[in-house]
Amino acid sequence: MARYFSFIWALVLASTFPVSDEDKVPSFVKDQIISLKKQYPHLNFKVISPSNKNTETNQNKFFTHYKYKYFFKRFEKFETLGILPTLRKNYLYFFITPFFIFAQMLYTKKFIKNNHVDIIYAHWITPQALTALLIKKLYTIPFVFTSHSQDANVLVKIPLIGTLLLNSIVKNSSKFTCVSQSTENNLKKHIKSKNWNDNKSLIYPMGIRDYLFDEINEEKPSHFINKENIVFSFIGRFTEIKGVENTIIEFSKLIKEYNNITFLINGSGELKNKYLSLIKKLGVEKNILISENYLNINNLKFIYKNSNFIIIPSIKLRSGDTEGLPVVLLEALYFGKITISSIESNSGEIITNEKNGFIYDSKIEDSFKLLIQRILKNDFPIREIEKQAEIEGKNYISNNVSTIYYQHLFAKIT
Repeated sequence: MARYFSFIWALVLASTFPVSDEDKVPSFVKDQIISLKKQYPHLNFKVISPSNKNTETNQNKFFTHYKYKYFFKRFEKFETLGILPTLRKNYLYFFITPFFIFAQMLYTKKFIKNNHVDIIYAHWITPQALTALLIKKLYTIPFVFTSHSQDANVLVKIPLIGTLLLNSIVKNSSKFTCVSQSTENNLKKHIKSKNWNDNKSLIYPMGIRDYLFDEINEEKPSHFINKENIVFSFIGRFTEIKGVENTIIEFSKLIKEYNNITFLINGSGELKNKYLSLIKKLGVEKNILISENYLNINNLKFIYKNSNFIIIPSIKLRSGDTEGLPVVLLEALYFGKITISSIESNSGEIITNEKNGFIYDSKIEDSFKLLIQRILKNDFPIREIEKQAEIEGKNYISNNVSTIYYQHLFAKIT
């Protein structure tokens, strides 16, 4: 019998989960939980994520958040940067990864013994879904998971058993979601046909925090530029996969021809100083600016509303890794902003080129520059494209996405 009106105790396992609104950790898992809880009050969430020098339990009306230690404090970086970016930055963390995995398994096992849990919801495959698989084998608690980006690639790199474990996760899960078609394709290529069930899988983005944007007032960031300029904004982490470095170079060429454009880089991360040095070397400090104000959601709302275009220049890394589907894309559409995205960002799963946004091929020389030049020459019906972008954005507001995720992952819990 379905327990639609009964309380459901869901344990969420995540690699990153912000402690506060000012935390530099991505908030999409937290945003999803809040949205689900608002719409389905019978869902009760407890969250386990790795420590980032802080192991205090945080409780509010939406969830209770627990954190576990896995190594010495100075080396606990996975929560801040995410697993893959941390491993790319410093290979030392390959040594720390087993401690991270086993610490989560042990902490979750102990938690299950002392708390009632109806279902485990794992965000990311490694180690969250792997931990959920272990718990199911030990305590027969069902689990569901969401695959983000290329997260399956971490597990399959484990010699001899990685692909076997991934197949077991997919086979033993109740349901799962993938944030994009490319994410599902990447997962499915590692799975034997006998272990794959199309009815288990749902492809849908995580959605946006429109409830927050609607509740707050916008605040102008201290570094925001003269609105007389045409503003192109990037919003996100300063990591290699985001493709910001090459975009700075491309804009430096455009600025020589158009001095009324500004490229505003909103974010934080280990590449900040590299970007600043490059901007200074190119002599474009007046037109290319870096700001960390995007961490303040009031500032972020202002940035979206006052930017003319949002740039999503993600690249494919040498390892073959690409992004899933950027949340920034969905948020930009919500504000009716035109996105200019690389093919590698996978934005093409939502954006129809020249209809509700623009897609360019970064592998073709000057494709980005030529597209921006055409935009600045008014070669496109910008107002109509903005209108279509806003229409598309309504599909990803929190209530709509929460309903879809709830129906797929939680509605049939018995």
